[in-house]
Amino acid sequence: MTESLHESAHFMKMIADFMPGMVGYWTRDLRSTFANREYLNWFGKSTEEMHGVPVQDLLGGELFRKHEPYIRAALAGQPQKFDYTLALPGNEIRETLVHYIPHLDGSEVQGLFVLILDVTERKNMELALVSAAEEHQRLIGQELHDNLGQQIAAIAYQAQALERKISASKDSDPGNADAATIAASIATQAQHAVMQCKHLARGLLPLELETNGLMSALRAFASSISSTYGVVCDFVCIDDIDIGDDELALSLYRIAQEAVHNSMRHGGARNLTIALKEREGLLSLSISDDGCGLEGLTAKGATAPGMGIGIMQYRALRIGATLKLGPRAAGGTEVLIERQTR
Repeated sequence: MTESLHESAHFMKMIADFMPGMVGYWTRDLRSTFANREYLNWFGKSTEEMHGVPVQDLLGGELFRKHEPYIRAALAGQPQKFDYTLALPGNEIRETLVHYIPHLDGSEVQGLFVLILDVTERKNMELALVSAAEEHQRLIGQELHDNLGQQIAAIAYQAQALERKISASKDSDPGNADAATIAASIATQAQHAVMQCKHLARGLLPLELETNGLMSALRAFASSISSTYGVVCDFVCIDDIDIGDDELALSLYRIAQEAVHNSMRHGGARNLTIALKEREGLLSLSISDDGCGLEGLTAKGATAPGMGIGIMQYRALRIGATLKLGPRAAGGTEVLIERQTR
């Protein structure tokens, strides 16, 4: 029996050692009692050095403080799953997916199983895809602004010139009145198409963001939403906030775009507010609406909102921010993005 148990324990350890990730176990008082080979390698510890070490000593004070809310929640019986950027010895940076899984004996938590997967390659691929999509959007916006919009504007100008020429000959040929009306209609529709091109280009190619910063770009975006869709979209920012990080500014702008369009498309919102503020080192961007609320996001066939939320969450993770989505007391939904600035 003893030999059988020994073989079983050896086999389980071998499985854990060959798993493509870090596997460990912490007791209820947060001491390590098991760590697989990958876990030991990442922290540069031997089995003897790892055994019984307090989690605070293993992670260090700063890292422990960042993980403590998840650890405490897991000790309360709630499984935790979150992304974390891990700095290894030698200044190596790895992107990880962390699981804290409560070990329950009935309703009592005995300890925590830890599973940490290295997702650096996947994150790098996601970053490349998002960057490629951003560049694709920029090129389309540039094409709309510089080429298609200009060509349609030329058509409008020529239609106006044709209308004036036909109108001048109406006295000699009364039948030309209908032709003048058609030319005027072509000119009007072309002008409307030019405006649509400008709105589309502004969304795909936020020149205002590059030129005047995030505040100005969000204000222009809110104004564009109001005039284009016939809704009320306000931008609120009491203080003068200067975002010196181009990637941060662009990510916040894209999140606001996604949140607003989700609110109108899936929530039926008619009144929206985009609010930007910074207080005591905490930058926050909120998008609130009076739509049908979270129920609209789970309606039959509404797969796009889930994708939109996923995109917003990914953008938030890229800039080290948290994204919360929930109902408002007054009805509707609020998307809140928060990021420490110091």
